Order: sequence, then structure tokens, then C-alpha cells
Amino acid sequence: MELLYEVWLHAISNFEPDLASKLSPLFETSTNMFTSCDQEERLLRDLGISGEFAKRLERPEFFKEAQDIIEYCMENNIRIITLDSEEYPECLRHITLPPRILFAKGSHLGIDNEVAVAVVGCRKPTEHGKGFARLIGKALGENNITVISGMAEGIDGQAHKGALDAGGKTIAVLAGSVDFVYPKCHEKLYREILDNGGTILSERPPKTPVRKYFYQQRNRIITGLSQGTVFVEGKEASGTSITARLALEDNKDIFAVPGSPMCWQSELPNRLISEGATIMTSADVPAEYYRELFPHMVSKRSEICKEKPAENLLTEDERILNFLKDNGSIAGIEDIAEALGISANILSGRLTILCIKGKLRQESGNRYILTE
Repeated sequence: MELLYEVWLHAISNFEPDLASKLSPLFETSTNMFTSCDQEERLLRDLGISGEFAKRLERPEFFKEAQDIIEYCMENNIRIITLDSEEYPECLRHITLPPRILFAKGSHLGIDNEVAVAVVGCRKPTEHGKGFARLIGKALGENNITVISGMAEGIDGQAHKGALDAGGKTIAVLAGSVDFVYPKCHEKLYREILDNGGTILSERPPKTPVRKYFYQQRNRIITGLSQGTVFVEGKEASGTSITARLALEDNKDIFAVPGSPMCWQSELPNRLISEGATIMTSADVPAEYYRELFPHMVSKRSEICKEKPAENLLTEDERILNFLKDNGSIAGIEDIAEALGISANILSGRLTILCIKGKLRQESGNRYILTE
């Protein structure tokens, strides 16, 4: 379908993927159905859509909206990827409810010629979960495996950061639009993904803020782009559990990180392991698994990203002190742990030693301040 009419179809559908998919048969062979009539209303009813919807086909503002969206995308380096586009991932054509339209910033997807693994989990993970998610992302990046996630707080953000640590490729599939950075705390991560050859992707048009139900819809794209999905932490009844169901429906490989049965963050991965998911005994498990299946595509990178050698050579203490110098000389332990990808247990020990050495001073609220 011609681009203008594809965007128009989504505009009259309020960019709801299910509705656009139902309406598409009406326009696959014709692009001039702009007037309501008895035949159109009958066709809509046959598709399970109210005949009243036919009135939207007459309204010119939706055609104008489509033109404005295309113009905005051209001016802001946002690509519009449709089912007819060369860039459209073949792997998405075979999932439940393939998206008919995608908006992309950054590098060309090229996902059909790569091995990709999704890393997902809850927004309020344990320190162990955050650190391990970053290690998984790094292990995948070091083996030329593309890391897919949703750029949410918690596990998603750590997985992206791990891929960037290794100089690897990562794709963030957003619930809102590609020009709407959410959460705001990930503005830096958003820029780093784009600056390091990654891609920001969404099926929502520009200027669309996040709505709660968008997350469930976008999760099918995260799993659809990937050969397998790693579940780090998550509750049984959660968005992550919906992602697990989608991955299973589309016959994706499932990996899960075991955890304490006393911890709610371990509910979902422990259940998946009991049902046959591959247990993550180390961060390298998915890379080793896909290296055997696709040895021509999965292999150790010869070197870590050349743009970040200095950080990799610094000691933990030097990285902590440099972080505080760059962030106002004071920060909480959780902020330091997340920024540097250091587990809370290790970080607590290093901070204590730095306090003994006189480099830092502990303030109330578990915050640390430079003394020099």
C-alpha cells in the first residue's frame, strides 16, 4: 500500500494495531475509499467493526494528519517502515499481529541478518538483578548478538547499557513515540544508543506520549525481533509475564534467571524454569547457545568498543570517584550502582574503603560526598 494511505489508514484507526489490521483488507487493492456508503458499512460489519466507523472515512482531517506525520518524519530523520519497506524485518511478519507500520530513528535495522536476543524484566529489580542484566547485555554484545529491550527503568535500561559497554548493537522498542524520551532519566541512554549505531523503534507516531496499555502492545515487537528472550526478574502478574506468554506463543527460545523463592522479583523466572525454560547459570548462556546454532554470525568481538577504553582500564575506586566528580560530588549508593553497573554488595565495600582512606564521607540517607 502506498505510504500516504498506509499512514492515513493508521490515523483513522487511532494507530491501534489491531484495528488497522482489521481495516487493511478494505484498502489493499483500492486507495480511493473516502466516502461512506452502504457497501462500506456492510464490509465494516463483516470485519467486526461498527458501521458508524465508516463516517471517519469521509473526514478530511485524518488525511491531513497523515500528510503532517510524513512531513514531520522527513524533517526529523524518522524513518517510516511499512510492510512494503525493504527494511521491514521478516521475523515480524510471522508473529501474532505483525505491526503494519514502524517509526525508526538511528541505524538501519538489518535484523534479519543478525542474531538478536531480548532481555526483559521488572522496573524495580534487586541490585543483583540490575547487575546481572547488565552482564547479560555485555556478554551478548561481546558476541555480536543484538540486544533488544524496551528502555524502561530497571532491567531494560541495564541490558541496553551492558550492550553499549561491549560496543555492541542494541535496539530500544518504545511504548511511546521515538521522539518522546520516556522515562526522562534515560535521556542520556537514548542518545548513547543512537550515537553507537543502535536503533530506536516504535509503532506509535511522533509526539505520542506513553499510555499504560501501549506497553503490552509493544512487547510483542520486542519478542518478535528476537530469536530468544531472557527473563531476568518479574512478578507473576505483570507486564513481563505478558511478554513471556507472547514469546511462548511465537515459539521463541526462553531463558530465565533463577532467584530466591522469598523474593517477588523471582516469581516469573522461577516459574518459567519449572516449565522448561533454559536456566541462566551464567551471563554467557544465550551467547553460547546461539554460537552453536549460528557460528557464522555469533563470535567473540576482537576488542571492546574503542570509544570507551579509558573507562574499562580504570579501577572500581577510580570509576566511583570520577562519577562523583562528574555528578556534583555527592550521590546515593543506588545511583552510583546503577550508573556504574556495580552490585550493591561490592559497591558498599568499595565505598567503605574510600571513606577509610579519606576520599569520601558518608552522609545521611546512604549518600556519599567527595572530600577532596
